[in-house]
Amino acid sequence: MEFHWVTYILSLLAAGVASGFAAGLFGVGGGIIRIPLFLFLFPILGVHSDVLMHVAAGTSLALSIPSSVMASRAQYKAGNLDLNFLKLWVPALILGVLIGTFAMRYVTSRFLEQVFAVVILIVSIQMFFTTSEFKITKEFPGVTIKALSAFLIGLLSKMTGLAGGSFTTPTLTAFGYPIHRSIAVASAGGFFISIFGAAGSAINGVGIHGRPQFSLGYIDLTAVLVMLPAVIIMAPQGVRLANHLSQERLRRVFSSFFFIVALDMMRTLYF
Repeated sequence: MEFHWVTYILSLLAAGVASGFAAGLFGVGGGIIRIPLFLFLFPILGVHSDVLMHVAAGTSLALSIPSSVMASRAQYKAGNLDLNFLKLWVPALILGVLIGTFAMRYVTSRFLEQVFAVVILIVSIQMFFTTSEFKITKEFPGVTIKALSAFLIGLLSKMTGLAGGSFTTPTLTAFGYPIHRSIAVASAGGFFISIFGAAGSAINGVGIHGRPQFSLGYIDLTAVLVMLPAVIIMAPQGVRLANHLSQERLRRVFSSFFFIVALDMMRTLYF
């Protein structure tokens, strides 16, 4: 049993290093790295398949809180946060998270895994075939489109365990919003998604069987405590390396990797 725990903790530490470094390197948030790793590691600890994705999503969102706080503060100090834009964006985003939290009480882990697989497949294709300069419109559409976009991002982020960076930045830039402000909105949005999403996971998981031994609802506290320092330390290292590499080449390598991960998940889920 001791070897089991040592192996598990070392695996979580390695996952923290990988997700933190990749988050800094590719700038899409660590959740898209962490979730597949959690789906592989958590069954080792005895997490039941009925709640596997619920625990993976909740734990990932909890790990996103500190990085979202730091990123949001930095963006605010840099003057990139458009507060008028956020006045409508954040409430719609939170509503999406709350609806997602409610919906996750009635859907299976398998369904959530299917949603995640489809999402990362779409993200990988979008990243491979488009660049940061891709635009649908020159100016962001009106209030209705803005609110609907934020709501859907909040909903998908909660149900997949992602803090929204994988959705927000490409969505806003595609609608003609400036790239630096898009990243700032993604950072601020990630803060609210992480806080409300993690809180919802903690509440939804109370009294549910099949969770890890040391957990707060659907949040695996062992994973959070082990991975958090590695995530915080390694993310800046990834950023430093990214500054010396071709961003477009990185996007294609990254998207190819997740395309393979998505196909493998679909193979497991459907065949």
